[in-house]
Amino acid sequence: MRRLVRLALVLFALASCQSSNRPPAIQAGSECARCGMTIGDLRFACESQGQDGWRQYDSIECLVGDSPRGPIWLADYDSRALVPADSLWVVKGDFPSPMGGGLAAFRDRAAADDIASRTHGRVGRLAEVAGSRENPS
Repeated sequence: MRRLVRLALVLFALASCQSSNRPPAIQAGSECARCGMTIGDLRFACESQGQDGWRQYDSIECLVGDSPRGPIWLADYDSRALVPADSLWVVKGDFPSPMGGGLAAFRDRAAADDIASRTHGRVGRLAEVAGSRENPS
């Protein structure tokens, strides 16, 4: 019985550590940490972790403008799932995004290339396309 209790405590501790590394879910209607605009389109939403906790943004443009220093998570455009920025392809193209910069993130390189070709854009990692740091942690 003691072993079972210890195992349960270890598993609980591990689960707690893992969940603290992930950002909280972004809710539509939340306020952007940089511009104050309502986060309405979760395809463009993103987060960065700072000293005071997670900061949520309505667009990659706002995140980049805030000069984040901690982990960065972007929403995959197709699934709206938050993913570490360094594992995504970012498109800068001629399409509407919340702040008008035409930035969107994609897990799938082929999807990013397709959007870029249709919007006269380019594909790269966040640092290459937006001039900011990728997930620096």
